[in-house]
Amino acid sequence: MEITPELLKKLETLARIQLAPEEEALLLEDLRRILGFVDALPRVDDLPLFQEGRLREDLPCPSLSQEEALSPAPMKEGGFFQVDKVLEE
Repeated sequence: MEITPELLKKLETLARIQLAPEEEALLLEDLRRILGFVDALPRVDDLPLFQEGRLREDLPCPSLSQEEALSPAPMKEGGFFQVDKVLEE
């Protein structure tokens, strides 16, 4: 799919926006670059994401104690992180 100035005008109408000429030129170039990336995606499917030997072995290792983990927290109570309420009841 090619992004033409005519298609960009149609997109402006559908989005109910009005772009200045310099914005149109920038957006046209951006959209062409984005579509170039999208066109490249099928070629990426041929690459193996998880190759044998590329992932490290999952081994248990020492972790922080509760006290160490909570030490930098600005608010804590009863051994837990305390945060401000973000939702109304």
